[in-house]
Amino acid sequence: MIDVNILNKAIALTQKGHVLEAEKLYQDLLIQNPDDYILLSATGLFYVNVRDFKKASEYLTKAVNIKETPGTLSALGFAEYEQGKFENAAEWLEKALTAGENADIYHKLILSLFEIKNYKKAVEYADKMFEKYPDDMRSVTNKVKALTQSGKLIEAENLCIENLKKQPDDSGLWFHLGYLKELIFCDDIQARECYKAALELGNKEANYNIAVSCQKLGEFDEAEKYYRKMLELFPNDIDTMTSLGMCLLTRKKFKEGYDLFFRRNTSSIDKMTNNPWKPGEDLPEEIVVICDQGFGDHIQFIRYLPFIKSKIKVAAAKQLRELFQKNYPQAEFIDYEEINPEMKSLRITDLAYILNMDFNNIPFSEGYLKSETADIQHDKLKVGLCWEAGSAGIRTMINRTIHIRCFEPLLNLENIQVYSFQVRDTLKGNEKYPQMINLAKDFKNFSDTAEALKAMDVVITVDTSVAHLAGALGVKTFLLLPYASDWRWFEDTRTTPWYKSVRIFKQTDHISWEEPINNVLKELT
Repeated sequence: MIDVNILNKAIALTQKGHVLEAEKLYQDLLIQNPDDYILLSATGLFYVNVRDFKKASEYLTKAVNIKETPGTLSALGFAEYEQGKFENAAEWLEKALTAGENADIYHKLILSLFEIKNYKKAVEYADKMFEKYPDDMRSVTNKVKALTQSGKLIEAENLCIENLKKQPDDSGLWFHLGYLKELIFCDDIQARECYKAALELGNKEANYNIAVSCQKLGEFDEAEKYYRKMLELFPNDIDTMTSLGMCLLTRKKFKEGYDLFFRRNTSSIDKMTNNPWKPGEDLPEEIVVICDQGFGDHIQFIRYLPFIKSKIKVAAAKQLRELFQKNYPQAEFIDYEEINPEMKSLRITDLAYILNMDFNNIPFSEGYLKSETADIQHDKLKVGLCWEAGSAGIRTMINRTIHIRCFEPLLNLENIQVYSFQVRDTLKGNEKYPQMINLAKDFKNFSDTAEALKAMDVVITVDTSVAHLAGALGVKTFLLLPYASDWRWFEDTRTTPWYKSVRIFKQTDHISWEEPINNVLKELT
């Protein structure tokens, strides 16, 4: 049986800051009562208080396995959250809510669900929290995030503004208002001011978003300054390292940029391999190249494959394997599930870095993929069109996508026939404009896409896989780039060293696509 006096003494010592003495008392009690769930829970809470979350999880897990109580479940969820184990945190916190509710549990659960991208549940619990605790500013902030995620951007903005009138010093609301200014109005100047307000009110993470706004405004020195401030505060933040790396790569700072970009999140690939290449290592006789990130990245960087002297296996998506295998018979193309986890692995987007081939002499810019040509006959100019980017995060998707109605002048030209290459058509352009011939509906893989592209006289596309595939095939392409374009297009505004057949038409301001599209129309007519 627990000696309550000793337990109370341990609690008192903790409160006074005598951590080592308190810890000894807890451990002595556990020697006598190793399976007492109350003592295990108290010990776990002690470690939470002294911020040793790993040990806290150890004791709280033992306590939960004996008996689940609301306090122990929520404490375990908090401990897992602080260690970045968001899936575990969500599981325990959701259980804690079934046993007893409070705003703290709701808040940490919602944050965990957003971290693991379980948006459906995050929105569900954010709605519940807002209903139960409408005066808790965390409820308001989570509701704003939920509305944003649900696409109800104006509603989210109104809620932000309404509550900022009541609480003008709430840094979280200023932070989210800035994000909404980006998404709704593409107004990076106003967004940056909101983020700066959040920073002044103590939200240190606003440094990151200020940097993003500066980068989108083309103010790269300022962006770099705020990214570095963010890394001073959060030196292990992978997103900041990656973004700073891309900021440097935009200006062709190859070595420093790639050193940082190389450290990007590898969680999806870590499940496939135990033996990733590390900087400075020589390549062994046999390697597996893992196609990471999006389809456009796979197409762009496959050009480096001939420069690897090792025996190569390439793990690629099934949509690309047929096209790649025809063009690179020296390599064996496999499914991701076929990767030998012990084989030395490289990410395809790191090949230039691994081979130390900088951006001054990008190979095969004239084209490096071959394909048959589809039998598409027409007496008018054949123009391929792709207007919507894939789902690489809402910021990126909105930045790269052009609403189909912006292309109405193109679709109404008499001397051309437009062919749709838009596979994921969330804007329903193929339905709204039946004068387009929809080729995309019949594409089974990228071999089909490549054959159709080869039949076009010119391709007009946003920054997506179609742009890279057309360039890799040497097809004449007009690439529409946003003012804040991806790092791989550098600061170029007319041509690109990646693809000689691609001509760039870039926004001259942060909002309007009118000028670049008009310039494309002039070229066509």
